[in-house]
Amino acid sequence: MKKGYREIFNDIKKKQFDRLYLFYGEEEYVKEQAMLQLTQAIVTRDMAALNHQVLDGDSVTADDIIYACETLPFMAEKRLVVVKDLPVLMGTRTSFDEDRLKAYLSRLPDTTCLVFYCMGKINKRKSLYNAIQKLGQVVEFQLLKQNEIAKWIVSNLKRRNKKISSAALQHFIDVAGNRLEKIYKELNKLVDYIGDNVYITEEDIDTVVTPSAEYTIFQLIETVGTRNVGQAMYFLDRLLSEGENIFSILVMISRHISTIFQCKCLSEKGLTADAISRAIDVHPYTIKKCLQQSRYFTASNLKTAMEECLKTDYGIKSGRIQARIGVEMLIMKMCNI
Repeated sequence: MKKGYREIFNDIKKKQFDRLYLFYGEEEYVKEQAMLQLTQAIVTRDMAALNHQVLDGDSVTADDIIYACETLPFMAEKRLVVVKDLPVLMGTRTSFDEDRLKAYLSRLPDTTCLVFYCMGKINKRKSLYNAIQKLGQVVEFQLLKQNEIAKWIVSNLKRRNKKISSAALQHFIDVAGNRLEKIYKELNKLVDYIGDNVYITEEDIDTVVTPSAEYTIFQLIETVGTRNVGQAMYFLDRLLSEGENIFSILVMISRHISTIFQCKCLSEKGLTADAISRAIDVHPYTIKKCLQQSRYFTASNLKTAMEECLKTDYGIKSGRIQARIGVEMLIMKMCNI
């Protein structure tokens, strides 16, 4: 059975637990909070060593999971077993005995709560996924929509007796991104920074908040669109100074150009932003920004840029060019397309 994450929080409050769960999705902060609350509701602190077992998906076998689930809880109604990042669920080829585990799930004892906890997306075509969906609860923790993020931020600040204008709130979301874990950290920095002041301003945000990598990529591509090579190189330097790997930067640039291309083509066919978001499975916030940037490029420009991304990737991986030089050359080429 598929459930929304809000339903899971309600079930935990009511102490209504299933025997089997799958937690996955890109919104890691909310997922971690759900896992934490489920753990605290099932496992008492003094019995955690006996009634709470976490298994590493990379090294675990089907028999390990079955043995952990068959172990009886000690002085408690339930025992919590968590399997983290099981490769077979995430689409990675593995020798894991999927059929053996799948056959066992229908025999899970009532004394066990088994949670498969996965970072990011999973492979829904796997038979193990279908078995979990049939026998337990599957919960996808999707990135929140902008209005949901805005409500969460305002509510969080209200508890701290702080306020933010609509314009500053939108600016904060643009800069910090749409992942609650980062948003929470940046809010803490802002609250500490303003001290006894009540209002958070855009100036405060620009001073304190570390832009998300995605936001900086948006800025980089924006300057590529306006053919400003120097400014584009500045944003590349900023990404590197904030610890981003040069290969990750190349992947983000390639993905962003590809998304702009898809947005442009689908928009020209008459699709709305929401329809494009559903069609290519990209967050509405990203679609909105990519549609804005698509005005800088023709479809032909974007095709050429994607080809240059592939050439750069090949050149770096084949050792023909040093990684940073390759990305710098890519940016210069895109500015001149």
